[in-house]
Amino acid sequence: MNLLRQLLLAASLLAATLVGTASAETPTLRYTTLFAATDLTEEYYGSTDPKTEFDEFQIDQHHRFLQSGSTSETTRCNFWCMLKQSMGLTIIGLLLICISPCLMWKNEGRHVKELRRIDFCKNKAVVVPNADMPSDEHCGDLVHFTGKVTVDDTTLELSPGSALNVTSPVGNALILKRTCLIYQKSEQAHQEVKKDTIGGGQTVTTTYTVEEDWTPMGPGPEHLPHLTEEYNSRGVWDELIAASGAAESAAPASVPGNMPPEMMALFQVADPTRAPHGISVSHAAHVGGFGLSKEIVMENPGVFLSEWTPLPAEYVSDEVEGLPELRKDRYGNLTTVEEGDRPTNGDVMIKYEYVADRFDASFVVEQIILGSDPETGVSAQMYGVAKAGVIDEKCCGKISDNLGVIWMVRRGRHDLNDMINMAKEDETMTTKILRVVCLALLIAGWAMLFSIFSTLLNTLPILGTLGDFAVFIVALILGCVCFCGVTAVAYIRYRPLLAFGILAVAGTITGICVWRLEDASANSNAPTFAPVTKPSDAFMPDFDTGSDTNVTMEYY
Repeated sequence: MNLLRQLLLAASLLAATLVGTASAETPTLRYTTLFAATDLTEEYYGSTDPKTEFDEFQIDQHHRFLQSGSTSETTRCNFWCMLKQSMGLTIIGLLLICISPCLMWKNEGRHVKELRRIDFCKNKAVVVPNADMPSDEHCGDLVHFTGKVTVDDTTLELSPGSALNVTSPVGNALILKRTCLIYQKSEQAHQEVKKDTIGGGQTVTTTYTVEEDWTPMGPGPEHLPHLTEEYNSRGVWDELIAASGAAESAAPASVPGNMPPEMMALFQVADPTRAPHGISVSHAAHVGGFGLSKEIVMENPGVFLSEWTPLPAEYVSDEVEGLPELRKDRYGNLTTVEEGDRPTNGDVMIKYEYVADRFDASFVVEQIILGSDPETGVSAQMYGVAKAGVIDEKCCGKISDNLGVIWMVRRGRHDLNDMINMAKEDETMTTKILRVVCLALLIAGWAMLFSIFSTLLNTLPILGTLGDFAVFIVALILGCVCFCGVTAVAYIRYRPLLAFGILAVAGTITGICVWRLEDASANSNAPTFAPVTKPSDAFMPDFDTGSDTNVTMEYY
């Protein structure tokens, strides 16, 4: 079972690699990666020459770009400890074997239901040729239209009256955002597993190192969990919260406390609506005669929040009241880092970005009447869009299925057929990914189920390696068989015509093959009356000599 544990560890380390982690032994790699991610250049923080940078890293002990502090924890697990863990893995494997088929069943049903919703859009959607001129007769119907997302001449700003607001309202902006980052320390863990040559035990050494980076999640813990001598400074973060006009601080999403640091980094997505961050969406957004509410914009980040542009520097204040530590750099950011210096723990940086309007978008949505009240943030357009309820009728309307709601929003200009085809492609890809995940869970479950045997075989090195390989092969075979069986039954339940058609074709091919094999076998076993070839002279003498000589043959 050590092979499975090593695979899980490798997946965790791969996740750490994806977010750009690096050890203290490779300072140049982390240096360049960090500044590339934060759009800061060598002119701002000094030379990025590898040799010069490494020399500065060794000589300058005051900056905290990379930390050399580290600590290690060694955990010893003997054979009985491994056997106890294997029993736990066996229970987990049994649960995975029971849960995975249920997930596979749900996935197949979800896929069929989603395809029915897409077909409903294809058959029921009404094409609006000109989005600037919607019609009353299509209210309540599923409509398709394309056009440019625009806010006309309205302007946008962040929390009017606050110290961190822009200097003047921004025009032609669909969304305006303020992101606050703080330079903080975090732990990076690296595990090394050493198996005992004989006995089945193992020793796990976990090394914790310190790394500093910009984060939008707010100040970290005052002291790191495993490196208690390392601390984090809050800097002016609390003052930023007060200056933003709100009393609630940005907080990370709830994640398990025992999650490895590399995996926790993947969940670092700050809520832009919590202080000191800020976000504002134009209430005047519309596409032709269709208004777009803030909820619609925020629910489709791939369409409306995919292209951010730095706000021009003239909209950012040169100084902030009550925060003399902040200054504006040449990129339009507010920061506590002095020109030419490297960031230190507790430094903050504030970025202002916006999404410009006048880009194309395509919709397949329900047309509704939109009440106009600009003072409360409701669009001034007469018509709006909403998610459409899907009621699929069968048997001439005698049977109806409620398939939920659907809508399609895409960036760019796409006709109805393109929207339908892209939706089907996305759904097919999603279904395949979920199938692979379910198959992986099923194989992992079978492998965990046999973890006790793997632990017993690991008492000897050769048997342990062969045992891990054998367990993996058996788990792969059993997992694939279960996957195919559950998928076949799900097809019969959700796609009976297709399933029975496949079974009929497979049965026909099998019958033809069996029939042909039986005919070939019968022909090979039947007696033959064909003439026999004359024996060769090597076995019998040639009696046809052409003379009258008598030949006598004697038998004994």
